[in-house]
Amino acid sequence: METRVGVHSWFLSILTMVLNGFVIFLVCSKRHLRTKTNAFVVSLVVADFGVGMITVPSFFLCTLATECPQGSNEELIEAFLNLFTLYASGTNLVSLVLERYVAIVKPLKYLTFMKRRRVIRMVLTSWGIPFLFSLTLVSIKHGVIDRAWTIGGYLHLLFEAISVVILIFFLASMFFVVYNLNSRDRNLAKQLRFNQLFVRAKTHNTSAVKWVALVTCVFLSYYGIMMRCSLLDITDNSPCNDEYFKIPLRLINSGINPIAYAFFKRDIKREFKSLLCRRRR
Repeated sequence: METRVGVHSWFLSILTMVLNGFVIFLVCSKRHLRTKTNAFVVSLVVADFGVGMITVPSFFLCTLATECPQGSNEELIEAFLNLFTLYASGTNLVSLVLERYVAIVKPLKYLTFMKRRRVIRMVLTSWGIPFLFSLTLVSIKHGVIDRAWTIGGYLHLLFEAISVVILIFFLASMFFVVYNLNSRDRNLAKQLRFNQLFVRAKTHNTSAVKWVALVTCVFLSYYGIMMRCSLLDITDNSPCNDEYFKIPLRLINSGINPIAYAFFKRDIKREFKSLLCRRRR
């Protein structure tokens, strides 16, 4: 059973790195793809690439090969890197969804709000917060503080709950706005057809909401498991030993993002299709 899980985990790890690496290459190599939205996309993809690169190798090195004794420097580094890449993926997703929220819900304020400097600040913040948070957690759990697991569990739960609430709010707001706009256009199209004028109802930002919703739903399912572990840290004062199904889900969460971009994000989808057409020739 462990061998089968190990093979699946290594496969998902390599696939995650390949898919996210391809999106990094595609966006960085094409000048017209270097937009504000894609700056957040690349930042998220880099974090997901780190998840694929670190999660499985560190787990098998420290757990199966027993190369990381409890409290050793190797274990501290492994814990920090896993926490940092995991939470960096979450904060970068929050920044990406926030950018889409402004574009869809408040389009008239988008150009004044999403200036180049603000985009850079948001990306840097998306990396700075998980770095400091992971450093704090590792220091607490491996320090001499009493009830370190309980304190760490509360901090984990707080971070995860805030991320989940923000993402659900942004996603629900985007769905509400797109639904109202599409309903208005359908009613207008019916009225014009009644007046014997042909018109096709136009959908507003449906594609954008689809890929954001897909990425967010997979993320929320994984964070639900993380919140369960945080509650166990608080109630049982011990870690939850469920890596054998948590690690594959973490990799699926990081690997689904480039697939969502390839199928739903218009500019990346268009470039991906043109690249495939060139290869076939």
